[in-house]
Amino acid sequence: MRSKTLGINVRVTAAEKEKLIQNANFCSLSLSEYLRRLGLGKDIEATIREKDYRVFRLLKQLKSDTGLLEKDEIIRRIDLVLEELQK
Repeated sequence: MRSKTLGINVRVTAAEKEKLIQNANFCSLSLSEYLRRLGLGKDIEATIREKDYRVFRLLKQLKSDTGLLEKDEIIRRIDLVLEELQK
């Protein structure tokens, strides 16, 4: 049986929601658990650095698009990954 039965509605912008979801994902938490822990002052630790996550997403997208892209576009995207790694 679920012990958590009450909900809290919070209004945010689309960008704020996306950032909250991203931050929760970095911590391997659901959005609800992430917000609950933040609100209750509990420790939250990222399981992956944001930079590493951005590089991972760029590489994953490149892999899925490779068959559709021209050589120059593939090189451009690899350069984006390299730039991200150098930050």
